[in-house]
Amino acid sequence: MKGRAAALAALLLAGLLAPDAAHACAVCTGNDSAAVSWALLKGTALLSLTPLAIIGGGVWYLRRRARQIAASEAERAGAERPAAPSARTA
Repeated sequence: MKGRAAALAALLLAGLLAPDAAHACAVCTGNDSAAVSWALLKGTALLSLTPLAIIGGGVWYLRRRARQIAASEAERAGAERPAAPSARTA
């Protein structure tokens, strides 16, 4: 128990003596210039749209492949069926 209390005290003391460590995040305290804002916006868009594009591409591929398989099966079924008999004359 004494070890935990000492570790907690050391952690709190380090936080009080080195407050700049809390500002290490470049996004939170970064340069407020337009270039930095634009770069963050582009990075956010890239990271957001990439998974959507991958999922959309997969859905498109599966749909296209299902249509190809269905067309192939329909073609095979049509070829295997005998032709309809012609009208008989009585």
